[in-house]
Amino acid sequence: MRIIRAWLILVIFLGLLAACTPQAGQQQSPPASVTAAPISPGTTAGTPTSNLSPLTSQDAAWAKIVEAAKKEGKVNAYSFTWVGDIGLAVAKAFKEKYGITLGIMTGRGAEFAERIKTERRLGQQVADMTEGSVGLIDNMRLDKVLTSVYDDLPSLREKGVWLVEPTVVDPQDKANLTWRVLAYTPYINPKLVKPSETPQYWKDLLTPAWKGKMGMNDPRLTTSSYQMIVVLMDSKVWDEDYIRALYRQNPRFYVTGAEAFPALARGEINLVVDGADANAGRFALEGAPIQAIDIKDGTLLTTASIAAITGGPNPNATRVLLNWLFSPEGQSIAGKAQGNKMVRKDIPDFRPEALQAQITKPLVITVKQLDKSTEMFREKWFDKLVGR
Repeated sequence: MRIIRAWLILVIFLGLLAACTPQAGQQQSPPASVTAAPISPGTTAGTPTSNLSPLTSQDAAWAKIVEAAKKEGKVNAYSFTWVGDIGLAVAKAFKEKYGITLGIMTGRGAEFAERIKTERRLGQQVADMTEGSVGLIDNMRLDKVLTSVYDDLPSLREKGVWLVEPTVVDPQDKANLTWRVLAYTPYINPKLVKPSETPQYWKDLLTPAWKGKMGMNDPRLTTSSYQMIVVLMDSKVWDEDYIRALYRQNPRFYVTGAEAFPALARGEINLVVDGADANAGRFALEGAPIQAIDIKDGTLLTTASIAAITGGPNPNATRVLLNWLFSPEGQSIAGKAQGNKMVRKDIPDFRPEALQAQITKPLVITVKQLDKSTEMFREKWFDKLVGR
């Protein structure tokens, strides 16, 4: 009996020993956490070294940045659109989320670059980030006053949530980040155009039914028409023959969209070729009979950008603010305050309902295309093409 008991004890002991010993090919569990240094002014974050998976390592590094940002306690932004109630809404929501004060300095966009360079020259830098048009931000990038924080922002690692990628206009440096868009698409008067008559593709505008019933911005007076021409031609949607045929449809030319939309609402025309949501919003809110339509082979999108400024005094708070502005919450707060279409597609469209056409195929204008459209405007390319 004693021999049997001894044998059972030995078997149990050997079983426990085997269970506690790693088998061949198995790895030890990684440590529960890693340390990551916050960002110092004028620097960018490196990739933390650890034996954790990249996601866990990045999360730990981000937690360190957030902790350092709260110690900085503030972040300063240059903006020409965060004015009045818009700026108050963004700053209030960010402060409630992180306890960090957002200071907003408004003015004309063209002033910001010179102010930033002056601050840096005097060693008295105030601004941490800037918001503005894609062209303005790109000029700052060329002046080397911006720094890329793309790799530090967890929000930008999300997949499948973007109408267009935030790096769409700056895929190499990733400093000029797209965070909202403005759409140029045809608008109809729904009282005059039946659903069955609504154009689906750009070629539909060349049918005889539309002759003399369309309006568009005059290419002699604004570069916006050229922006559409450049993008649609580069995308192989329009060509010179299409533009000549569109001109033979006898469209009425207007100085700006602000003139075209009243004409559309009054029934003087049935369709605006290159309607911009920035111009249409006021008329939609007033109940004018206008309706954006989705042209399935391409909708022109211009963009607005945000970027971090090199050497800003609050680098960690800057990263936290930018990350929040790309999150569902930040995009929703800013989009609702401004009534804009944001770059995320998993949040509501905050434009008036009449502007909310589906964007089947977004075509984003690049900085090079902006420059090209400006040059075509100067050369009166459209007039030469159609012989007017």
